[in-house]
Amino acid sequence: MIISLDEAKLIDSNITQDDLDAFEESIRQLTNNTFQNTAVRFEGVTLEEPNVIHIKGPIRGLRVGDTVEVNYSAYNNGVYIVDEILTDTIKVAGVPFIDEINSRMMLTLVSYPADIKRGVKKMIEYDKKMAGKVGIKSQTISRMSTTYYDVNANENTEGFPAALLSFLKKYEKMRWG
Repeated sequence: MIISLDEAKLIDSNITQDDLDAFEESIRQLTNNTFQNTAVRFEGVTLEEPNVIHIKGPIRGLRVGDTVEVNYSAYNNGVYIVDEILTDTIKVAGVPFIDEINSRMMLTLVSYPADIKRGVKKMIEYDKKMAGKVGIKSQTISRMSTTYYDVNANENTEGFPAALLSFLKKYEKMRWG
């Protein structure tokens, strides 16, 4: 989670958790960056239904509300929010896990920099302000004239102006084919 639903609701009262999840997924895909903090990584984890992650050894470096990513799972790869931390288990929010036996799974902390958080807030503000006006360049009321922007792929990314997403450039990682 880049920003909390409560933070987002202060900007746009109509935003949902699904919207925030979509922003997060878009940013991860556009940058090809998972924003993993590899200093906080647990290997050989096991998953238990509904949403319990068992860790071998002490749990250090995680707090309730942190975002974690499960990797090398056949069915449960993804990003989850930490709900509760116990001695050797972590409970996460979200869709229940599919039961599996796999010794290669690992759990890593996901940390988003402050400018990514700021950028998402700007995207929410833009979405709220411009959702009904997309493409309109100028509008004359007395003679009923409307001029639309000529939007092409260079000026538009994921429905947002490319300039609005320029904060992502420094986080882009190379894609290996």
